[in-house]
Amino acid sequence: MHAFDPNDYRKRVLAAVERRGGIEQSDPFELYDIPLDEAETLGDAEVSARVAEVWGFWQRQRDHPKYRVLVGLLVENHDRLSFLLLDASARRAEAIRIRREREQRDAERYEMLDTAISRLVQRHGGVPAAKVPGLEEIGAMGGLNAAEVAARLRRHRIIEDERPQAAPAVTGALTDQRRGQIRALLTEWGRLVEDPPPPTLLGLLGLDPSRATHTGEIRLRADALRARARELPPGRMRVVLDELLVHVQDLLEPGGPVVAEYVASIVEDVTAELRPKVRAAVLVEDELVGEDYEFLFDEAIALGMDPHAAGRLLEDLAVELGSRAVGSARHAPPVRTPASSAPSPAPPRRLWEEPLKAARAALRNGRPQEAARHIAEARGLDPHNEGTTPIRSVSDDVERVLAEAALHWRVALAARAATRYVEALEHLRELRRTAADVPPPTGHTVEIDELLAEAERAVAEADRLVAAAAAGPAADRSRTLRAAQAACVDHPGASEAMAATPIPAPGRVTVTRMANGSVRVVWVPVSAEDVNYRVTRLQPDGSWRVVGRTRGTELEDGGAPPGETPVYAVAAAISGSYSDTVRSDAPPEPGAHRTAPPGATGSSGSMAQTAAVGAGGSTIAHGTVVQPDSGFPPGQATQPNPAVRQTSGSVTEPSGVARPDPATTRPEQTAPQAATSAVAQDDPMPSGIPVVTSLAERAGLLTFVWPTGITEVMVVARTDGPPAAPDEPEARAWKVTNMRYEIDGGVRVPPDLPRPCHIAVASCRREPNGKLTVAAGFAPDARIHWTHA
Repeated sequence: MHAFDPNDYRKRVLAAVERRGGIEQSDPFELYDIPLDEAETLGDAEVSARVAEVWGFWQRQRDHPKYRVLVGLLVENHDRLSFLLLDASARRAEAIRIRREREQRDAERYEMLDTAISRLVQRHGGVPAAKVPGLEEIGAMGGLNAAEVAARLRRHRIIEDERPQAAPAVTGALTDQRRGQIRALLTEWGRLVEDPPPPTLLGLLGLDPSRATHTGEIRLRADALRARARELPPGRMRVVLDELLVHVQDLLEPGGPVVAEYVASIVEDVTAELRPKVRAAVLVEDELVGEDYEFLFDEAIALGMDPHAAGRLLEDLAVELGSRAVGSARHAPPVRTPASSAPSPAPPRRLWEEPLKAARAALRNGRPQEAARHIAEARGLDPHNEGTTPIRSVSDDVERVLAEAALHWRVALAARAATRYVEALEHLRELRRTAADVPPPTGHTVEIDELLAEAERAVAEADRLVAAAAAGPAADRSRTLRAAQAACVDHPGASEAMAATPIPAPGRVTVTRMANGSVRVVWVPVSAEDVNYRVTRLQPDGSWRVVGRTRGTELEDGGAPPGETPVYAVAAAISGSYSDTVRSDAPPEPGAHRTAPPGATGSSGSMAQTAAVGAGGSTIAHGTVVQPDSGFPPGQATQPNPAVRQTSGSVTEPSGVARPDPATTRPEQTAPQAATSAVAQDDPMPSGIPVVTSLAERAGLLTFVWPTGITEVMVVARTDGPPAAPDEPEARAWKVTNMRYEIDGGVRVPPDLPRPCHIAVASCRREPNGKLTVAAGFAPDARIHWTHA
């Protein structure tokens, strides 16, 4: 099996699957880049390694601008797709089934091409050379390349034709890159205003190419649009409109050759879009008539042409392809035929044209399922396969829209489950515009209108909270922004405002050496909710060491070195963002609050009532987490402390550990040494991220239930007490993906981790910018005391 190449995979697999309409048009062997011919010879280890490689690549591509939706569906369906590949016998059976599917798919790909070739052979006794380019374009509609079409044509006689080909259009100063930028901006503008996107810059101004020379009118309309842009609030809509107006200023307002070049580019784009469809329509009959003409005429106007130019374009294309455009009663462009030619007889009435016309209309109106019913009716009325080419062309469009609708539904429902309502809204609006009659996937009964209303309410509520945070007092800003993120986790305004909001720093920090040698650190709290405090100690080498985290306002460091009292610093943390640190050696501000003397009641209650005493005389106030200065490097577990005492229920201690009697504790036991951990009260949903549940030990593996939308977790272990936070320096932590979890059947606990130990699992969230956010704590049900060897 060839080595996995990410760049080659993106171009060869993702591009092909996206072009065909999504994962339902592919198979697991293609998606995991496993050669089908080697399915019987590959070992389970090789296949498992390839699956893991591809899975990791998908995870890294979740924010890819082009393949984000497709990769999201691949990640969501990974368990189903990879299940049969990981076992040798199941893989062999699946390979047999996939071979049959691919053979059938190949037959379907060649169906339209073979029908067109058959009709040409019947009419001409072979395939005219002038028709070969048209056959290549028909083959491309079925996913065939030029080499595959050529191989099919070798079965038939090619009739040489000396007809000259049209000269290619000359590219002007308007570059392809800029034209692509304009098309992308127009598409995004249509999505933002929830209307069909304007096809051209002239369409943005409400004009068609016939008005391109009216420079004064263009400038007036552009000025009116600029005034509208200035009234828009800062945001993406205003950015897109401003960029479009720059292109209007450069390409339309100067008039003369510049605007003529832009109009020529419109004609070139429409010609490139319609040429294969016109070629398919005239390939056999050598005329563009009736419903085919009307459909292509309407499409040319929808692409930005004016009626006169659209008729002339269709006529020119038909002549270029060796045919003629007869048109219809509604649009009758002049036909370039000799004056002496006799009028052509009216073509016979074809019963399949009416349902085909209805299918095209339904597709334009965003009702692909209705269009599919009309396609089935058209096929039933075409027993002699006279309409195979136009029917198949529309049928392919219907299938593509239905496949895209299925993708949009799945992504929208997954985003809704994770409260990513901005992402859900984008896909739901596209569904409403292009596939309003497509129901949700099996197992879901919610209607699109209901989902749209829910997503709009969530985004509106987040908008309201972000505005309230900006206008309200600074003390309430963080809490209001967290509420906005809870309502809509991917709201860009809430995330940006939260990142830009400074976290208030704690007040005066006071340290006191206790009689037992430990140091008590007390500080003035900040006026905010859901605040954690990080306490650090200045080391002799000038570095800072974290000694604890707490939700309270005091902490006792039992690991403080003897002698002169060290310098401490305290920082407040809200939703993972930290304030500036406040040092204990900072000069007091005038009128600063003074903390109570040792032994007095603080914000956590009486020390006599809410303290836990370690073997070394270390005292831990209620709700604190003390990190011992054990000398272990960060990420490694410390050895369990054999004696931890709890007096008030505020501290969770290792099970089965005896409590020493303070009255019998010898003086030499009070020397400063490492303190143990006390666990703050758990949050049911830390950082607003869905939590794992049902932790258990099965066959030596840690198992749990993954929440919807979560694909990565952080597993944290300590031997001396339950972990309080994922980033504790003395805890041992490692990340686990749901892919690795499924392969192993659970989480493998490292064999070198001492037993018994305490394990907790924190959920992780992958942000839109690719950053991994780890929950700040653990849910009550996300803990387990691990004893398995």
